[in-house]
Amino acid sequence: MHAFRRSRHGYTARLDTVERTIVARAVADVAALLGYPVDGPAPAATGVVDPALEAIGTVETFDDDAALPQDPALMRLLPPASEDEALAGELRRLSEASVRTAKGQRLHTVWHALQAPGDKLEVPTEQAMEWAGALTDVRLVLAERLGIEDEEDAARLDQVARTAPDEVSRALASLYLALSWLQESLLDVMLRDLPDTAAE
Repeated sequence: MHAFRRSRHGYTARLDTVERTIVARAVADVAALLGYPVDGPAPAATGVVDPALEAIGTVETFDDDAALPQDPALMRLLPPASEDEALAGELRRLSEASVRTAKGQRLHTVWHALQAPGDKLEVPTEQAMEWAGALTDVRLVLAERLGIEDEEDAARLDQVARTAPDEVSRALASLYLALSWLQESLLDVMLRDLPDTAAE
């Protein structure tokens, strides 16, 4: 895996076939968790979900009453918009379908880009924020599965990736670290493209 660099039409990274497959699977699992499977049509407002989700989580349907998600990873993706319970419920009822769809669409964008042949990964400038958001969503789900609550937990992930007794924890920790590094490289080159306003 090679970091993102500026290219003529956007940003370019390099991922080999195995890396692409692993990242694409994680992206697909998070999209399905949101009710937006990458191998199916866009869900309607009431959500049509893929029941097969093995690596990252399970799938929850949602409807107009917009109850709180039971899966804690989904709760990280769709947190309450207010500390006031009644207001939070109303906001969830009004906005959850559109939030899920927006997140699903950008995960779709990333997943389809990862299906392109070769090891070069091209991200057009106009899609860079979608990529950054999609990578954040995947990292949020991984963080929940790994029990990451704060910076101290995150700092221990190197050790988890090397020494965790179970293979799944080692794999998820390694993936979290790799995606964090890849996202940081994208954000770094995006920031370098911003106009320098320090002198203004």
